[in-house]
Amino acid sequence: MKTILFMAMSVNGYIARENGDEDFLSNKNWETFCGLAKECGCFVIGRKTYEAIQKWDEGYNFDSIEGVEKVIISRNKNFQAGEKYIIANSPMDAISQLKANGYDKILITGGATINSAFMKERLIDEVILNVEPFMLGKGISLFSTEEFGCRLDFLNVKEIGDAIIQFHYQVLK
Repeated sequence: MKTILFMAMSVNGYIARENGDEDFLSNKNWETFCGLAKECGCFVIGRKTYEAIQKWDEGYNFDSIEGVEKVIISRNKNFQAGEKYIIANSPMDAISQLKANGYDKILITGGATINSAFMKERLIDEVILNVEPFMLGKGISLFSTEEFGCRLDFLNVKEIGDAIIQFHYQVLK
């Protein structure tokens, strides 16, 4: 089972404004995410990320991605997202459910709490970061404040358009 963390962020490591708004991120990042989600066949997000993205304009939300299994991690037992989604209560629960459904590659795309939970449990194999040419004074970091660390091995870097630089790493375990 390969798990890939994909995130788009500002040059200084913010994935969203403090209120969860991602207005500084280019549509190219959404296109990249959708392509990776379709390649993997599934993705995992947190409840807060789901709620923030569902407020976007039509065509730019998780409901618009067809043919992809969608898992939301939430500890809120009353949370409901509709029949298009699987609800998991932890990173391991999400992986177990997707593995049981026949997936061998999982895309994780946060937010910060979910990114940290997967990283802290050493469940991420690769990291792909799209770095937007934008600086943000305050916001939500790529990871929440947790006690973990890991070394990465550089795989490649490329410009993907709109002056966005994509870094690809393997997590050393």
